[in-house]
Amino acid sequence: MSAALSPSVMLDLIKREKDRRLAQRDLMAFTRQSWDIIEPGVDFRENWHLNVISEHLMAVTSGEVRNLVINIPPGCMKSILTSVAWPAWMWASDASLRIMGASYGADLAIRDSAKTRDIITSDWYAERWPDVKIKPGFDQKMKYELTEGGWRMATSVGGRATGEHPDVKIVDDPHNAKQAESDAERESALTWFDRTLSTRGQSRNASTVVVMQRLHEKDITGHILADLTGYTHLCIPMEFDGVRRKTFLGAYDPRTKQGELLWPEMFDDTSVTELKQLLGTYGTSGQLQQDPTPAEGGILKSKHFQLWPAKQPLPPFEFVLQSYDCAFTEKTTGDPTACTVWAIFTHQGQRNVMLIDAWDEHLSYPDLRSRAIKDWSTEYGTPSPQDGMRRARRPDRMLVEAKASGLSLLQDLRLARVPAVPYNPGNADKISRAHQTAPTLELGLLWIPESGKNPGQPVSWASAFLKQVGKFPVAEHDDYVDTLTQAVIYLRNDGWFDLPRARERDDDPREWRREKVNPYAA
Repeated sequence: MSAALSPSVMLDLIKREKDRRLAQRDLMAFTRQSWDIIEPGVDFRENWHLNVISEHLMAVTSGEVRNLVINIPPGCMKSILTSVAWPAWMWASDASLRIMGASYGADLAIRDSAKTRDIITSDWYAERWPDVKIKPGFDQKMKYELTEGGWRMATSVGGRATGEHPDVKIVDDPHNAKQAESDAERESALTWFDRTLSTRGQSRNASTVVVMQRLHEKDITGHILADLTGYTHLCIPMEFDGVRRKTFLGAYDPRTKQGELLWPEMFDDTSVTELKQLLGTYGTSGQLQQDPTPAEGGILKSKHFQLWPAKQPLPPFEFVLQSYDCAFTEKTTGDPTACTVWAIFTHQGQRNVMLIDAWDEHLSYPDLRSRAIKDWSTEYGTPSPQDGMRRARRPDRMLVEAKASGLSLLQDLRLARVPAVPYNPGNADKISRAHQTAPTLELGLLWIPESGKNPGQPVSWASAFLKQVGKFPVAEHDDYVDTLTQAVIYLRNDGWFDLPRARERDDDPREWRREKVNPYAA
């Protein structure tokens, strides 16, 4: 005859069973209880949006919702809830479910799949749901299978999905924030979503959950909202914008004051203000507020250029960069060749840059080569006998985009011993480069000299430059814009600007214990 259990042991068993039943029926309870497995040594922090997301994910599991789109800023536990805890929670009730997870990078999908594996292989999980086991010999990095027939597969957007028939498809961050402005990158993701992912699991009536930050009007969320039906949309901006959003579960955002923050304990007023400065107007609208502004103009606002007083001598220049956008033709129908000259100087303890020359002209190649070599001999700045640091100086470097029309110029300039360097934009198109430049401009780090004849106005030679920049991308030409964006990106990457160093944080709570930094690096 076995010994009777003591009252304390009996109470502990009863509590464990109550917790198990609560965790099995409620995703948030499951996440709290498994938190030490997901993020050991990190305190769990409650917030209302976690319950909202969990309720909608449970509605997908129950069949009340077929397909779901969640838009929320990074750093708010979206991946931990959706891609890590939710699959393990579903298997606690049905270990035959087949789950496919995809992200813009396979490494991210594998990371979250591995965290789910950590949960189901833990002693905590095995004690409560002992029938959920990984099938021996079927535990691989990209895919593991359960003894009850379920599996978890990790793939990338654009990666392998053929031949697989899931019950649940999780698309977590389908776009890379650094590349989403590229038409080619974005179209590639949309094509994969429409032609590959959509065909998977049709025979099993599979559900699709897309969770992401908004990055462009025509990103995957934009495509779903504009062109597809059958999706429930859950949108949670960083600052309350006054919109009373609701789904079939009712109104889900409890905030009432305009500008009220989503998660003040994690993102307070200071950190959100810093994020806005780093992201710029467009990045803030999309990545923080989940409402990307259509790229119809105003990406680079001319009002953000500072005016250097005409009555004040030019500051000492530390570095001078000439930036060329080349077009070898004398025809006046296309873009002309453009050149802008940028000078680095220190103002109020911080590095800034000033536009000190700008011209554009339709030139044949021989004329362009002669003009570039002649410009290299130009001296910029205001010499001053009283200040030994203030002297006129020739350019330190010439920047030329390494495209077909610029390659010949680069070769000839180097033969003439001009320190010309190539600029390679990679996959970033013109609009993408403008978005990368906008935050630096909006920080007030770019200057233009004031007109001596018209106080409060920029010098007359900069008027065509400013007009084109302000109208981009709907202006007739964009040659000046190209010289601006490649110069700012080059100077930023070369370390001339004293900008905060941003790190990707995403949803990793281990970063919560560290100094707040920008999780939305562009």
